[in-house]
Amino acid sequence: MHSDEHKLLRQGFAEWLEVLGYAPVSVIAMPRQLQEFLHDQEGRGKYSLQELTATDATSFIERLQTRIGVRTGQAFSAGYINKYIQVLQLFSSYIRQTGKSSVGFALEQLEAGSPTPTWLTRAEIRRLYAVTEEDILGVRDRAMLSVFYGCGLRLQEGASLELIDILHDKRMLYVRRGKGYKERYVPVAERSYEDIRNYIEQARPELLQQPCSALFLDANKGRPIHKQSLYLRIKVLVRKASITKEVGTHTLRHSIATHLLQSGMPLERIQAFLGHAALDSTQIYTHLINEPQPITDDL
Repeated sequence: MHSDEHKLLRQGFAEWLEVLGYAPVSVIAMPRQLQEFLHDQEGRGKYSLQELTATDATSFIERLQTRIGVRTGQAFSAGYINKYIQVLQLFSSYIRQTGKSSVGFALEQLEAGSPTPTWLTRAEIRRLYAVTEEDILGVRDRAMLSVFYGCGLRLQEGASLELIDILHDKRMLYVRRGKGYKERYVPVAERSYEDIRNYIEQARPELLQQPCSALFLDANKGRPIHKQSLYLRIKVLVRKASITKEVGTHTLRHSIATHLLQSGMPLERIQAFLGHAALDSTQIYTHLINEPQPITDDL
């Protein structure tokens, strides 16, 4: 941006969001999206707030709808554009509430192609861990939570893990059968690593009935556990924890991504962590946390 007034508007908007209690990552991301709008206006010869009209925001959103994503080669999704609509709606409130302008933007959210993902709070994740038992299956349960929540793996990725995929010296998981047959390495936090190691050393030998390289074993036959059984086991823990949301293994993946973003991790790192082919897929998590909420609990 070239306009000093626009730079001050961006800074003031960020400070306003912070006062309202928006998550730190939103206080960083949303002014960046506003900057794109203001930069677009400068390209059209408007360098002052007084030159802004209600239709400028509508025209900007219409132009976004015609653009093609660099990484995907496709038009931006409704969910992606809705984040800009939300920012412009907030910016309109900001300039009116602070008396800087009376301009209001008549923008409505676009119909998204898919529902907003469900995610669990940190407190709800703690409840899942808390209901695991102190027996062999409980040790396995904690390892499962550490794989699907702590490491953010997809159901098929977790079900396909083998013992050799746990890189103990590097504290990483090797995902050999990711989506689209892509491989990746996933860092493992200390607590998650300890849960996985305890399962391998204490519980897995008790479940094993014949030579097998799979990480997760069935409780009855000692064979590689089917992915559907892993999914159902997570559902059992959800019921025990009295969590009323519709939760599956992918919910745990959404949850860790949201928590990492809340903690300030850059989107690009979360993209690599999750194994997303395009950043657009990771952008959905900025939408999940763009509502004011206190971040007071921690794992």
